[in-house]
Amino acid sequence: MKRKTGLDLIRTFAIFFVVGVHFFFHTNFYKVPVAGKNMMAQVALRWFFTMCVPLFIMLTGYLQTEKKPEKKYFKKIIPILGVYLFYSVLSIFMRIMFLNENKSILKWIAEILVFSADKYSWYINMYIGLFLLTPFLNLIHKNLKDAKEYKIFLVILIFLTGLPSFFNSLATQNEIFNALSFSDWWTRIYPITYYFIGAYIKEYQVKLNKKLAMISLALIVLFETALTVFYSWNKAFVAVIGDYDSIFIMAGAVLFFLMFYDIKIENRHLSGLLGTISVLSLDIYLCSYISDKLVYRFVMKYIFKSQQQIMFYSLFVVMASFTLAFIVAYLRYKAVRIRPIQNSKFMKSISQ
Repeated sequence: MKRKTGLDLIRTFAIFFVVGVHFFFHTNFYKVPVAGKNMMAQVALRWFFTMCVPLFIMLTGYLQTEKKPEKKYFKKIIPILGVYLFYSVLSIFMRIMFLNENKSILKWIAEILVFSADKYSWYINMYIGLFLLTPFLNLIHKNLKDAKEYKIFLVILIFLTGLPSFFNSLATQNEIFNALSFSDWWTRIYPITYYFIGAYIKEYQVKLNKKLAMISLALIVLFETALTVFYSWNKAFVAVIGDYDSIFIMAGAVLFFLMFYDIKIENRHLSGLLGTISVLSLDIYLCSYISDKLVYRFVMKYIFKSQQQIMFYSLFVVMASFTLAFIVAYLRYKAVRIRPIQNSKFMKSISQ
């Protein structure tokens, strides 16, 4: 089946945003007071990149709606676990050799089992559950009789998962908003919300004026930035918007998805590059823990002077980590030597 270049483009953006959002974690962004245009720009980029994980989960919903609870489906978890195990072991070697960590073999094995050998593998921990639930989520998807019924279902999911994160975060900063606090009991199921949003877009091929979507996304990021700056001015960054489950992160991610998912790229070389990055995205995601540690170890020792100054090098730093992770991911794929990338069942199973 011919690859959808729009989806490859979204996945490429998403994996780059992952590496981008970790820039703020590995520098002093969360320690430096938010003041001045430079830090305001960093706040805006931080919120913009935060749509990375939501985009990945919506792609899963878009691509997996036909999966059924069959043996051949559940067997596809094996190569995913294989990729996770590979990067966990590689991360352990990196931590021993470059970070000088000293633990017993049993403790290293325990870290693999609880998804902490590779510090970014919390996503795999989440994704395994989503993977196992997917065929049964699809039963709900198939039995929602029309768009109206589906929209009601999505509104309920967003009410349960998206509103509490934002309003409860806001309430912690301002007592005026305490009356708007929501029960956060269901917020942890936000991956299911994103899954069904992706599935809904696939089912009804939602269209939105791209210029309107771009303007709306810019306004959302501007609002997120302004609110954060207001509550963080001359203080350390306050995540007043919430996290991946926030309704504003949801809205931004959906707008971004709608801007690109139906784009067709005819250039063979560009579409080929996007396809390659797309099918290696899980590898790049997991390997970026290693590349980040190596790159930022150098950056913070030899380049870093201030958070404002390092911002001017951010693109080069992020690209260095991304490129290193991509090279390792590609070499791992070549070492496996199953089939050419575009036709590999193994690669499709980890990229879809």
